Amino acid sequence: MANLEVKNKMSAAQFGVVMSATILGAGYISLPTQTVPLAEQLAWISVLLGGALFFVSAWIMLKLAALYPQSDLTDYLPQLLGKWLGVGIIGFLVLIFFMALCVAQNQFSRVVTFFLFDRTPPDVIILSMLAVIVYCTMQDLGTIVRVAEFTFFVAVAMSGVIWFAGIFNFQPENLLPFWTDKPVSILQAALNTGETFGGYEIILLLFPLICQKRHNLVKVVGISFILITVVSLSIVVMTLGVLTAAAIPNESYPTLIVVRSVELPGTFVERLENYFLLAWIPLIFNSQSLFLYMVAKIMSRLWGFADHRPWVLALVPLIYTGATLLDGLELIELAGQAVNLLALVFSLGIIPLVYLYARWKQRGVTAGES
Repeated sequence: MANLEVKNKMSAAQFGVVMSATILGAGYISLPTQTVPLAEQLAWISVLLGGALFFVSAWIMLKLAALYPQSDLTDYLPQLLGKWLGVGIIGFLVLIFFMALCVAQNQFSRVVTFFLFDRTPPDVIILSMLAVIVYCTMQDLGTIVRVAEFTFFVAVAMSGVIWFAGIFNFQPENLLPFWTDKPVSILQAALNTGETFGGYEIILLLFPLICQKRHNLVKVVGISFILITVVSLSIVVMTLGVLTAAAIPNESYPTLIVVRSVELPGTFVERLENYFLLAWIPLIFNSQSLFLYMVAKIMSRLWGFADHRPWVLALVPLIYTGATLLDGLELIELAGQAVNLLALVFSLGIIPLVYLYARWKQRGVTAGES
């Protein structure tokens, strides 16, 4: 196994865990509200389509990164596209990550304030979470990976056990009928899952650090997407089965309402949503730490810093300001839609074009040499 503390390297399997931890953050709490209003009782089909679509996007990113195996996007994009266009695309990705951090911090603070600490101002929750995230992100990548490996599996197992307690209130007939006269809405809902599946873009930054069995990366990424898709599918199906497609649009946090509705007679366990949130917090912590690390690392590479830590500290007040400026559910929803749209443009538009251009350019060089 690679010495993560010294070399900042990771195996393909460790990369799969890191990518899964990056993806599985704030998005799945709000997934039903993003898909059910459009796809109704067939929102689960949208989740499957979204998982397949974004896996294809991740596969293209793997193919692009494999063309420059010893470099990350901050090296090869300016060389391939020219300084201004290359840096512009990198800046576009940084903007997406930064906005995603702000939206996730705001959503996290509101959920925790509403369900756990109703007398605590959301700003205090944001500051507290940022402090913990910054402490982790100030470490080297090896430490961040080790923390993610441990907390990810524990949090997923704990939240999964609590979530499937909702089976006691599940009504299969709420998933009927298995047909629709709005197929376009199902496709639109699939595109709305971008916030849930977002984070796989770390491929472009961390690919050079994978030191073992790169030929297995497609399989590893596929397994990660299967895991995330299964989690997302269980969230949507269980929420539909408990609340119905008509009730979900009227709830701000339907997933937590599902957990709250569970009663376990003869036990001392009450308010299961509190335990569910306690399991959710490590997932948010992992995702936000890795997002912040990526932004800081990209900025340090662009500006010629040897270390990412100064950029971590510089970004904190900006993230706090951005998160606190999102005042009101409508503004948060609008910001989330903007992040999703920008991510779709980057993943499904810009990156495929860059990959095709890189392949064409490499073929031209090969033909010229022969």
